[in-house]
Amino acid sequence: MAAGEQQQEKGREGAYFAREWLESTTRVHVPWVVYEAEQMTTLTLLNGKHESWDLAGYFTGEKKNQFYAEVKAYSSDNQGPKYREYLTDCYSATAKMIKDGIDRECEFMWITWHPFSMGAWTKLCDAETIEEAVKQHSHKLGDDEYDPEIGKKVADRLWLIVLSERQEELMMNREYLGHIRSYITRGV
Repeated sequence: MAAGEQQQEKGREGAYFAREWLESTTRVHVPWVVYEAEQMTTLTLLNGKHESWDLAGYFTGEKKNQFYAEVKAYSSDNQGPKYREYLTDCYSATAKMIKDGIDRECEFMWITWHPFSMGAWTKLCDAETIEEAVKQHSHKLGDDEYDPEIGKKVADRLWLIVLSERQEELMMNREYLGHIRSYITRGV
């Protein structure tokens, strides 16, 4: 298997593992994976182009927001440039929804296997970092200007999650998860 194919397969496995891990929390349902339903994991950006995330789903408790997750099953910390582009995509998709009058208050997750940008880790989800990222990828805004209020909204909707293969040992097994879902859907 060529290096590119190996990376693609690792990405696919990472997406499915992240899906299982997220669902094992019982706080979200992840019915859509880009490899099966690309149209359900895709949002339109301000420039009219479409961007797909690896996973899409919704929260199951009181918070019924949809979410989109980008999964990086990387074993290195060279994620900074891709993360900044991801932030721009999150901003542009949110701004497009707001511009169209239908802010669905979507949340966005970056799920990785390796921490990155360690000198800036505590600032990776703040509005200033989003604004800097958007300046680097301003072509994704079309003719629109950056709006700091939208940047703040996106910052409040970001999740940064670090997983590892060992977390599989902590995941609830499918049988127990089924019992909990049954209990929740009965409304007891």
